[in-house]
Formats: sequence, C-alpha cells, structure tokens
Amino acid sequence: MATMASSNILLVVFAVVAVLSVLASGAQPPQPRRIEADVVVMGFVPCNNGTSMRTGSAPGFPNALVQLHCADGAVAANATTDGKGWFRMALNTTATLSSVASGCDLAVATPLASCNAALPATGTLRSGLRLLVSMVFFPRGFSYVSSSSSLD
Repeated sequence: MATMASSNILLVVFAVVAVLSVLASGAQPPQPRRIEADVVVMGFVPCNNGTSMRTGSAPGFPNALVQLHCADGAVAANATTDGKGWFRMALNTTATLSSVASGCDLAVATPLASCNAALPATGTLRSGLRLLVSMVFFPRGFSYVSSSSSLD
C-alpha cells in the first residue's frame, strides 16, 4: 500500500514539475492562424444580374473570381468564392483606409453564365467598398455592368 501511495505522490510531483517548467519557459499555448494584412475584404457574390443585389435576393455565385481593383487600375488582390458565394482576401498596403474605400472596387471576372446559363455571358459584376470594422471592408452591393460599358 505504501508503494502505491509513494507512486501516486511521485506522479503528482512529476506533473507539477512539468507544468511549472512550461510556465517558467514562457511558452504560449497554440494560437489560431491570424491574417497578417493591413486590409481584409470579404463578402458575398450573388448569382444575379440585378442592381445593388443583397445577400438574400439570389443564390451565391460559387467558384467566381473576385478581383480588387484600385485607383491605378491594377488588380491589388483576388479571391475565389466558395460553394455558397462567399469570399475573403487579405492584402498589405501603404494606402489609408479611406483611400481604399474611395479608390478601390470589386469586380467579378467570371461570366455570370457560369453560375446560371440564363444570365449574360459577358459583362461583370462590380461593387464599391464600405468599411465594416477596423480594417475589414465589405461590398456595397454588386451591380451588373454590361460589356459595352465595362471598365475591364
């Protein structure tokens, strides 16, 4: 009986020593993966060619290429929507948040016919940006732009 009690005491001592050594080393517990970026743009792309489309007005546009265009016309970042039409992109920039909001917009490069054959095969969906919180931007609402008036 004494050996069992001494074994239990030894086990407790080893556990305490292990915990104290981890605490003394300053080791941090594993953290979730963080986005290392100055700006995050996320949102929903509807499979529709209406104007100022909202999330609930149409099904999502799966596997669509969403591009972030800024004042210089270059593609600053891009992302592909998931199976439900949601996307997220992150980028580092020296631009201020207000210049991103006023000088950048989103364009969906994938033809609408890819999500619904009854929709046009040319033209793009475009949206301005609005600052949601801190550094996170969200589309203002996608609108269809025909290929004759598209800026691409």
